Amino acid sequence: MIEPFLKSQLAPVARRHRRLHLWRRLAAAWAVTGVASLAFIALNFFTGWGSLFALPILLVGFLIASLVIWRRSSVWEPDYRAVARQIEQQEPRLHALLVTAVEQVPDAAGNYSYLQERVLREAAIESTKHTWIETVPASQIWVARAAAFVALLFVSGTLTGLRPAESGGGGTHRSRVDKLTVSPGSVELEKGSALVVMARFSGTIPNEAMLVVQPREGPAKRISLQRALNDPVFGAAVPEVAGDLTYHVEYSGRGSDEFKVKVFEHPRLEKADATISYPDYTTLPEKRIEDTRRVTAVEGSTVSLALQLNKPVRSARLLAKNQPALPLTTVSNAATAQLSGFTLEKSGTYELQLVDADGRTNKLATRFVFEALPNKPPELKWLAPRGDQRVSALEEMTFRAETSDDFGLLGYGFEFRMPDGRSKEIRLAGAGGEKPALVAAGREKKTMEEKLFLEDIKAEVDQLVSYFVWAEDFGPDGKVRRTMSDLFFAEVRPFEEIYRKGEGQDGQQQQQQGQGQQGGQATKLADLQKQIINATWKLQRQAANPSATNQYAKDVAVVTESQQDALEQARELGSGNPDPRRQATAASVETAMEKALLKLKAASSDAKPLPEAVQAEQEAYQALLKLAAREFEVSRSRSRSQGQGQGQQRNQQQLDQLEMKDDENRYETERQAAAPPQQSSQQQQALSRLKELSQRQQDVNERL
Repeated sequence: MIEPFLKSQLAPVARRHRRLHLWRRLAAAWAVTGVASLAFIALNFFTGWGSLFALPILLVGFLIASLVIWRRSSVWEPDYRAVARQIEQQEPRLHALLVTAVEQVPDAAGNYSYLQERVLREAAIESTKHTWIETVPASQIWVARAAAFVALLFVSGTLTGLRPAESGGGGTHRSRVDKLTVSPGSVELEKGSALVVMARFSGTIPNEAMLVVQPREGPAKRISLQRALNDPVFGAAVPEVAGDLTYHVEYSGRGSDEFKVKVFEHPRLEKADATISYPDYTTLPEKRIEDTRRVTAVEGSTVSLALQLNKPVRSARLLAKNQPALPLTTVSNAATAQLSGFTLEKSGTYELQLVDADGRTNKLATRFVFEALPNKPPELKWLAPRGDQRVSALEEMTFRAETSDDFGLLGYGFEFRMPDGRSKEIRLAGAGGEKPALVAAGREKKTMEEKLFLEDIKAEVDQLVSYFVWAEDFGPDGKVRRTMSDLFFAEVRPFEEIYRKGEGQDGQQQQQQGQGQQGGQATKLADLQKQIINATWKLQRQAANPSATNQYAKDVAVVTESQQDALEQARELGSGNPDPRRQATAASVETAMEKALLKLKAASSDAKPLPEAVQAEQEAYQALLKLAAREFEVSRSRSRSQGQGQGQQRNQQQLDQLEMKDDENRYETERQAAAPPQQSSQQQQALSRLKELSQRQQDVNERL
């Protein structure tokens, strides 16, 4: 079973196979009839009998064989696999794609699988790019026709030899003809088809007859009609009719009525030219593509098509699956069709449908592919500093980043969030406003640099400074679009942190130390809160994407659940602390987390509260920094494979300066595996998703 569209693409090749099949078998059948006639002539020559019975037998056999061959050839279907293999031999670059597509079979419901559809689609695309009809050369068909014509002349001559001799004097016998029937008479034929004329006489049969063909333009053509044995039927063929004509039959100085042959064509596409008008923000000139079936442009572009047809049509349109049809403008007396002002918003494949004045449609489907390229947001890349930082209150921070856009930048810069909640935006390029101008061409990279003096902003210990880089470009709607990078943090560390050497530990105690014992419970809670901030920031950036609506609702629920868990841990942290000052700090952590939780719940259906949620989350994170431990007891383990917690990694520089000179104990001590904390499957999934949301692009790039 072959897919209908692919079968239609192979139909011209199949028709040539069918014609070649017809003419070869007619030539063979007529040659066999001629040989049989020669045999009867030889029998009559040597024995004196045979011609009386041979003529009707051979004539009936000739007609029956010709009719059977014609009927069977008209319904004969070639082996499409063999056709595909023949095409593959002449087009080796297909790499068995066409053969594979022909062999695809749908399931019981008539549907194809994804891979089958992809093979069929690729084969269909290749079929529109190339003309495979020359797989069966026209020369073979002409040779087969010539062979059939020679065989017809041969059998006509041999059957004439079997006809009894006519009586009379020495002249040509011309007698009265009672009736003449000419078929097919006046008829309509598709351009390029053959015209077969049969003249049937009743009464006395003339010795010869002539077919006179008069084209609309040019001289008349005279074709001799050949008589089939002693049958009162004369016949001749016009191999190919290219235009309207008239014909009649002449015999014995007389002529038949004149008949008309009207030639028609199915409408078809000859050429398609495309004109693309890009959006103003791209600054690209109008582009014209001649003779194409595929148009690729950025979303928002305007596409116009100028179609050249073989004949005027009554209607034309482009059809697509699950999409509205695109009507084309036609002119009654011009073989053209126009598609004007089509806005390219999404990719799609359309099929051209033509209908002429007589209701005929195009036999071969022509597909147009429109591919909409997305207007990508600017690319942002941090050069320095790399990741979050721990800085002193007197430090000077240097920020460097790189940005570029596919159609040009309107502006770029940095934004800093101060400990007191204020934001400081620094625009390094671009004037902004209602009519911004490009400050960088498409694909042009711009490097930006800025310095921040923490002393000038009066940063204090355990405060938090967050920062990100932004860039502006034109969005698909032509309006200014701002893209922001991941959010990074600079924690203001104390001027003095005490690291003292402790006793070596093994087993379960070492494992707890590797998980971040130095930083304490507040440090671990601060790490969780940082993940929540990054996840909320990413949701805020992605909320404008309409395709992510369903995923947005799921991710907000994950972040809300994680903030609820962090709030419960903060309450436990505050209830177990005897220090009044630390209790007050823990209370401020709880207050900020409760505010963030309320904003996250409000953002479950609308992303507007997300910026306030980020601000409250940062306040909670900053308060947690004040609860972190200032003194750390560090020991070296016998096991060299123990990992470091986040708190230990953050203070690695101080750890590297601490001299560890414990004597190595070469004896093993008893070890006991610590049971991992029990977590439900749902909690593990939520934690895993939170880590994915909080992961920043810089971390992904470094891991790759």
